[in-house]
Amino acid sequence: MPVSRRLLLAASLALSAASRAFAGESITVAYAGSMGRLMDQGLNPAFTAATGTAVHGIGHGAVALAHLISGGAMKPDVFVPVSAGPAKIVRAAGLADKAVPVASTSMVLAYSPFSKFATRFKAAKGADWTKIFLDPAIRLGRTDPTADPQGRYVLFALQLAGIYYKIPSFAAKVAGAVLNPAQIFAEPSLLARLEAGQIDATLGYKSAVVSQQLPFIELPDAVNLSNPALAKSVYDQASLTLKEKNGQTRTIHPSPLVFYAMALKAASDPKAAAEYVAFLAGSDGQAIFKRYGYGLGLGRAI
Repeated sequence: MPVSRRLLLAASLALSAASRAFAGESITVAYAGSMGRLMDQGLNPAFTAATGTAVHGIGHGAVALAHLISGGAMKPDVFVPVSAGPAKIVRAAGLADKAVPVASTSMVLAYSPFSKFATRFKAAKGADWTKIFLDPAIRLGRTDPTADPQGRYVLFALQLAGIYYKIPSFAAKVAGAVLNPAQIFAEPSLLARLEAGQIDATLGYKSAVVSQQLPFIELPDAVNLSNPALAKSVYDQASLTLKEKNGQTRTIHPSPLVFYAMALKAASDPKAAAEYVAFLAGSDGQAIFKRYGYGLGLGRAI
């Protein structure tokens, strides 16, 4: 009985994966900290099962990772940040040829099921959530905007909400100072604190919130930073001025929330790094992204 090409290909891939596993091959992937559950339980085990190449993951704020990589303090094989900014930092340093869009997400309002505001959030319609956010008793959490894109996008979304709902100085009233120590937590622990009821609410990536199975409120496109068609006409109205390490200030505007994957030129295993990026962009990787609440990669490679 003749053996089909598909069966031969599957056998070849299995043999290749087994030989790589036997050889102890591995790559290091640095990724946006909000992707932790997706990476640890979804993408990385699936990639290892398909190829035999083990994956060592490092999750942290994507801006901080980009600076560590561009400065030579960290040398992963693959970098998977959220938003174009961190990817452009690494590209500008000449460390990668391109960044491929592999997934997308939007900003949502996530709240703790144990919060005393949970009933109000659950019943909120339209602008009701903004009234809850203005309650002085609410405990809000966010991440450091100097190190983490998500921390920046919280402030961007609050600014856009103020514009959309016509609430003057809404972002300042809710967030206080850009670096407000009462609200800022490390990215990997933020949703865990929310889940445990240590904080009442946050604005965060829908992908991470769905992965964590937390209750949330969808935000309109004019606020959630997900729609590329609104990038110039709406999202550019939001801005943030941050101090650089050299003491100078820089004003930044948001880009739509897209996750990029880039194989680095100095990868210890360039072939495996390229395979990892292709896996994320391919049908198997995309199915895993979807299962964890992520949207399709939007736009072109940068």
